[in-house]
Amino acid sequence: MKKAMFALLFSIFMLSALTVPSLSQDITVGVSVGDWFMYEPKILDWIVEPGVPFPPDEYTEFLYTYNVTDWEKYTITDIVGSMVTFEVLSHWSDGTETTEQLSIDITSDQSYFWVIEANLEAGDQLRDEFYLFDFLYYPPRYLNDSILVDYGTGTRETNVLNYGHPTMNVEDSIHSTMLWDKETGVLVKYNTVMNNTSSLGDKYFVIYEIELVEANLWVIPEFPAGTVMLLVFVAVTVCVGIYRRKKLKRQIG
Repeated sequence: MKKAMFALLFSIFMLSALTVPSLSQDITVGVSVGDWFMYEPKILDWIVEPGVPFPPDEYTEFLYTYNVTDWEKYTITDIVGSMVTFEVLSHWSDGTETTEQLSIDITSDQSYFWVIEANLEAGDQLRDEFYLFDFLYYPPRYLNDSILVDYGTGTRETNVLNYGHPTMNVEDSIHSTMLWDKETGVLVKYNTVMNNTSSLGDKYFVIYEIELVEANLWVIPEFPAGTVMLLVFVAVTVCVGIYRRKKLKRQIG
């Protein structure tokens, strides 16, 4: 009887270990409760066909938010394992401010990348594969490089991720470049180039970015724009070329 009970308990333990392997993995969190990071969201370019609204549909409403936000401050209020909770203070262009809570798993969250694991190397897997709406497939994402960035007050190692998003229309393209401070895992730059089609069939082109401008962990002068522009130059050139040939007009609301 004791042997049968032991075998049952051992089986349950092994099943639990297999179903939650992340619990046994070492997670390197490079930030602490109380750390904060201030970002400026920007829309760098916006090209649409005449009459297309800004933003073009409900899936791009975040572009309107970026257009009317002066800055966002993320303050870490809790860390449990790989789960990091932020208080997000948004300062809007009309002078008002709002606050909300945001919790992300820095090892698996597919939507938010404010912080990733610290001290990752080029070639390390950042995210596993996943399906969006059961029909859009995202392959695993791996860090492309670890580069040295001169901030003017010192050089820091920076991890780089370049990747393309899946789209419903094969003629569309969405390309993102993300950079994180290697030592802390904090996002320092997020740039996306979208040559896309709205749900209503309207074509549009947009470049938007989120840039870290202030933090309590190290002095952050203006981030060297040349670094990011070099990384996204090809994607931008191709997308802009397509739209210039179509002679689309600029419009932003």
